[in-house]
Amino acid sequence: MAGASRSLVIVIFVSFLAFTILHFNHNESFSRLPQLVSDNFDTLTIQSNQSLSPNATSMVFVYLLNSIQSLNNSLSEIQTHLVSQRRFFNINVTENEKNGCPSHKFIMTTGDAGGLGNRMSEYATLLALSAITGFTPVIGKGHRKTLTDVFPLIPFEGTNISRSCMNAAKSLNPRLLTETNAFIATKPVDHVHNIRLHQYSNGVFYYNKIRGLLKEHFRFKPEVDTVAEGFLVNASLLLKPDMMDPVWVGIHVRRTNYKHHLNVTQNGTLVTFEYFERAIKRLEESLSDSYRNFEPTNMVFVVASDDNEWCKTQFGTIANKTVIFTKQAFTHNLGFDRKYLDMAIMSKCNHSIFDYGTFGFWGAYLAGGHTILAHNIGTGMNPEVENVRQAELPNWHFIEAHGKS
Repeated sequence: MAGASRSLVIVIFVSFLAFTILHFNHNESFSRLPQLVSDNFDTLTIQSNQSLSPNATSMVFVYLLNSIQSLNNSLSEIQTHLVSQRRFFNINVTENEKNGCPSHKFIMTTGDAGGLGNRMSEYATLLALSAITGFTPVIGKGHRKTLTDVFPLIPFEGTNISRSCMNAAKSLNPRLLTETNAFIATKPVDHVHNIRLHQYSNGVFYYNKIRGLLKEHFRFKPEVDTVAEGFLVNASLLLKPDMMDPVWVGIHVRRTNYKHHLNVTQNGTLVTFEYFERAIKRLEESLSDSYRNFEPTNMVFVVASDDNEWCKTQFGTIANKTVIFTKQAFTHNLGFDRKYLDMAIMSKCNHSIFDYGTFGFWGAYLAGGHTILAHNIGTGMNPEVENVRQAELPNWHFIEAHGKS
């Protein structure tokens, strides 16, 4: 009877995943208009001359205020829906075992290391592989807290798994695509009890198949989402009058501690500003090929970084481009981590450019659209680049990290 119950839970879980994927998948629009406004900002500085008529401003604010109520209602409905489905996920894995190793089959993440982007990647990989293998997904309490601090609709309860249980589990590294596919083909549910994913797993090839579901789980909490929308709305009000249909391009620049990371892991170095100049040019070419009415002058570049002074100096040298910085959205103490806002703003852009790292990846992945990213960063292999390449994401384009191509 217990075995039948566990099988039923697995069938229900996989069925719910399939239903949610079909229900929430949607096409990305070419141009995305902000829907909310916040009055908690000082005047933004944009590198061009802008003005907007009083009548147009009034109409925009009426529309935005109506949108606030509509979006809040939608968020409430979605949260109620997902909470009602929590019973499909919330399996207390320690209720029948005192040693922190439950008797039913499950797949777990390894630990709680890494930043927000790393943990999103591990979670997404866990969710996808649990659906494929039929194992129950399990995340640690620390992992869950990191995610729910910014994504409150994550429908899991964190749990504690003993080290001995982790060590006894079958180790699986989703970065090794051939080996992982071969393992899945053996129907592990028939001969393996537990699976432990390697730390920093990022199985884009697998979780891209549940992208619609992930976008719902990775829905930013309302206070972050509202500020992100408000930032873009305030920016749009300052654009040139003839820029009626701006094309928002999120740019993530990773520097600071990544210099050491690239040197140690790939014998690589940080990209220079020349990389971003080439990336912008490549994105313009890609959009021109894809959209007949595309106008490069409508592009608004939204720069997020862990090194804002470097970005302000470098991007300030671009001629005839409209550039804004996410740092300008954080002029007050808003009660949450600035990196949440950076990713939220990036996710609302139409297209993306980033250099490396899972944080920039997730900003681009949630945004959709066209994406430019770097490869050949150093002489060593870059697993993150290979993970993305294996997934063959549409409209994702690699360019050289260093060089002229």
